[in-house]
Amino acid sequence: MPRPRKAPRLWFRKERSGTGQWLILDGSKQVRTGCAYEDTAGAEQQLQAYLAQKYQPTNSLDPRTIPVADALNFYATHHIPTLANPKNEGYILKALVPFWGELFLSDVARSNSKRYATERFATGVKPGTVRRELKALQSAINMYVEDREVPFVCRMEFPRAGESRLRWLTRSEAAAFVHAARRRGNHHIARIILIGIYTGTRIDAIKRMQWYPNPASGYFDLDEGVMYRKGWEETSTTKRRPSVHISDRLLPHLKRWKRLDANLPWVIHYEGESVTSVKRAWRNSRADAQLGAEVVPHTLRHTAASWGIQNVESTQELQALADFLGMSLKMLLEVYGHLNPAHQKSAAAAIGRRPTQNLGIFSKS
Repeated sequence: MPRPRKAPRLWFRKERSGTGQWLILDGSKQVRTGCAYEDTAGAEQQLQAYLAQKYQPTNSLDPRTIPVADALNFYATHHIPTLANPKNEGYILKALVPFWGELFLSDVARSNSKRYATERFATGVKPGTVRRELKALQSAINMYVEDREVPFVCRMEFPRAGESRLRWLTRSEAAAFVHAARRRGNHHIARIILIGIYTGTRIDAIKRMQWYPNPASGYFDLDEGVMYRKGWEETSTTKRRPSVHISDRLLPHLKRWKRLDANLPWVIHYEGESVTSVKRAWRNSRADAQLGAEVVPHTLRHTAASWGIQNVESTQELQALADFLGMSLKMLLEVYGHLNPAHQKSAAAAIGRRPTQNLGIFSKS
């Protein structure tokens, strides 16, 4: 099979004047977006619009003549815009198009999914990422064939899901991380660490937090001591973001930060501007704290859950912790339950007790 051409993609062209704009590269064709370097979201929207216009859907109901690109385009225009964070799914589509974009629905089979995985592995992509990409492809095709009533069943083989990385910070490691971030001047990283540890909130939601109520992101109500994890116009997703009580350990930090920020709306900011990426600052502060590369932003959520479950003493407290973190009790116990088997004490006691004359439900009436 010939090597697939590269999918349309974004490229920033810098002008001699020092300015520039994002372009869409499609083979030898260059399409101006009119978006400056800072407007990456606008450039992404332009790319999605270009892809939607480029691929004209077929009217056929024969899987052998329906391009996979039709399903991906349908997914991009009808599903991705409804997501809370559409950019992540957009990255997945850009990874899928070079291989699958020129194929037909009938080519979506176990053999080609294995070949796709092999090619992605060869470029250094991890199995978990390839698995997510193929799951997105499956969702796109299923959504398309259901809408068009195409007689096709999507069958693929997925890479095996890897073991979850349950790396959590000890209290001394967390303190060292915060101090290292402050010494380097990465005060926004120090804030992210403390908020992440004491609330278990995901990094994307933390970066968008504000001091005041707003429709697009969460905010802190310091008078009532409540953290609202999403704005009033944000749609709910499977990544639950319940409002929670602010920890007594976190509240003094938040009040001090708000005084320092004066009229700035963002809780997480750098040099007065909101923060979109923390990769470099995170990596440098982590190295200063002598922590390994396995300490990623999601480690903060693992830390919150791990610290919390080690201190619970009853089933009611377990449920409260799960609700606080925005996860099911089943998930909490499956991932973190081994850190504190206190919830199994009653079962262990029941097994260990000697039988009595009162056999309860087994006694004769």
